[in-house]
Amino acid sequence: MASDATGKLKITGSNAFNNRRITPDSSVAWIAGVVSAALAASGGLFFALRRQVDISVYLDGASHLFSNDLYQLRLSHGPHLPYTYPPFAALVFNPLTFIPTRFAQVLWALTNLAALYGVLFLSIRAVLSKAPTRMVVLLSLIAMTPAFLLDPVRQTFSYGQINLVLAALVLFDITRQLKIGDKSLPRGVLIGIASAIKLTPLIFILYLFVTRRARAAWVALATFALSSLGTAALSPRASWSYWTKYATDASRIGKPYFISNQSLRAVADRVDHAVVPAAPVTVISGILLIGGVLIAARAFRESSDILGILLCATTGLLVSPVTWDHHLVWVVPVIVWLACSPDRPASGRTLAAITAVLFWWAPIWMVPHGYGVELTENSWQLIAGNSFFIAMAFFIAGSAAMLVLRRRRRQQHERAGDAVGVALPGRSRPPSTGGSPASDAREPSDITSRVREAADADRPGC
Repeated sequence: MASDATGKLKITGSNAFNNRRITPDSSVAWIAGVVSAALAASGGLFFALRRQVDISVYLDGASHLFSNDLYQLRLSHGPHLPYTYPPFAALVFNPLTFIPTRFAQVLWALTNLAALYGVLFLSIRAVLSKAPTRMVVLLSLIAMTPAFLLDPVRQTFSYGQINLVLAALVLFDITRQLKIGDKSLPRGVLIGIASAIKLTPLIFILYLFVTRRARAAWVALATFALSSLGTAALSPRASWSYWTKYATDASRIGKPYFISNQSLRAVADRVDHAVVPAAPVTVISGILLIGGVLIAARAFRESSDILGILLCATTGLLVSPVTWDHHLVWVVPVIVWLACSPDRPASGRTLAAITAVLFWWAPIWMVPHGYGVELTENSWQLIAGNSFFIAMAFFIAGSAAMLVLRRRRRQQHERAGDAVGVALPGRSRPPSTGGSPASDAREPSDITSRVREAADADRPGC
């Protein structure tokens, strides 16, 4: 039977906090953490006191949940966007329609701030599993402002978007377990809720299946179905319209080639300087979906669950028809993994710095955009305008190459261990110590494992 347990990271750095400069007892570090959190909160509240387009769409949809024209209405003020989320999302936001809009925006900004902290805390805890909780809290607070300044996060607060909340739900569901008294919330419930709010987290249910956590996957599917069916019982007309017509209608969101869209579909349009037919893009996206999830599953087995989660999330962003830049909040845990995880590549910290600079700089906005000019970009504009897509593709390809190389090295070490066992002068293999033949056969790989663990222990952490 498939196990539903979420194991610890397969590689842990026991020496991660030796000789560290930041300690949980440092008053200077805590002051820096408080200042960073306060600055992030100030930025979030600054945006909340302005007009926020996406939270306006959520609230408009929520106020029309029980009407017959939920998916026909558009915002009364420009850019006159329609409501495009599942009906369950409107139900989630419905309580906010009973308070003034500005107050609702402030509450939503505070929710996003909590979600940003949650994403940081869960990511750091996942890669530094042996760190004291006080240290994880401190590092999360210090990282609040740097994370806030990343373009996808900043845009999330600017628009009042929901993607930080969804990322926090997914991360918590897979890496932690919510306990209420002596009861635990079944793993998969939060992913199911996130998927009912927005369809893109459905890819994590597939990830649970391929990593042999079938029980959690079925729980997620059941939660998704119950949430959707429950909303259908409350608003049958809107639910029928969404699931039979609007769920697959990406054209309602806007021009797919707009520069903010960093999905495969949008990049294909911009590179071809024309709207590419949907069929070939759909086929390529399907292949990428299968390949990306399989790479994520391999990362789960051979590296760490957090790397598998990040590869799965990135795959979903690439194959989704629309991936606006504010959807790319998964860059936050990616940077944490590159900078701090024991299973990061050798150049992880350099790659983390490059990724942070890229997403702070946001060169996609430095090329001409709007009114269809994206279809006339030259070579350098294509590189800058698709830089987030290139970074995501490089992350998946680089991670796949890293996993292949590490497996080959392990196999070479194991073969070397076997060769040592038969090449010692005067003996063909070590004498048996009374164990079974099977245990003797595992001896070389056990030696190799101890060598790898010793090497990981000497590798510095965050």
